[in-house]
Amino acid sequence: MTTSETNAPSNPDAIGDDGDDDATAIRILVVEDEPEHQLLVRKALTREGSGFAMVQFARESEEAVRYARQMAFDVMLVDNRIPGTRGLDLLTELREVGVDAPFVLMTSAGSEDLVVEAMRQKVAEYVIKDSGFWRDLPQVLKRVVAADRQRRREVDLLGRLERTNARLDSVRNDMTERAMKLATLLGEAQVQLAALAPKLVDSAEGTRLTALLAEMSELVE
Repeated sequence: MTTSETNAPSNPDAIGDDGDDDATAIRILVVEDEPEHQLLVRKALTREGSGFAMVQFARESEEAVRYARQMAFDVMLVDNRIPGTRGLDLLTELREVGVDAPFVLMTSAGSEDLVVEAMRQKVAEYVIKDSGFWRDLPQVLKRVVAADRQRRREVDLLGRLERTNARLDSVRNDMTERAMKLATLLGEAQVQLAALAPKLVDSAEGTRLTALLAEMSELVE
């Protein structure tokens, strides 16, 4: 059985109570099987004005994957000890099905090995579940989401710049090709006009032709 809590209307994209619109309100999937910890997380994230548009709870990995396939979340908050698997293994499974939301890992007993593995799997944040861990969750999650949104904006901007550069390269190549064709045509015309020059020596036409040949030479160069 799962529990879904919202501080906004049932539409996940609706406006939150604190005035955040769908561009800033945060949708979060919480994977936690311990009722007491679920209650604490719910208390922290569903207060009025918290900025969390939707807080969806799942108790185990299969349920979490199903929700992640059905809905878009801005961040995942996952306990490392969930029925049947670990939170880090769930992260791998979610990445394999295309979920790229940032991942915040909770654990009751941290270790150096776990931290190293979490870093290797690019976990965004690591939370120790001490007696007051839930109080800092809103700030931690907002910070993670803000960083992820900034990263996505930078990736989008980089993509736009790359596409713009590609178009500029195409235009530059086209202009170079046209310039080369023009140079060829000017060269051919220069040869033909040069053949006529001796016939027009000491004439006005010859003077104009000589000047034209000089200008064409500069263009070809």
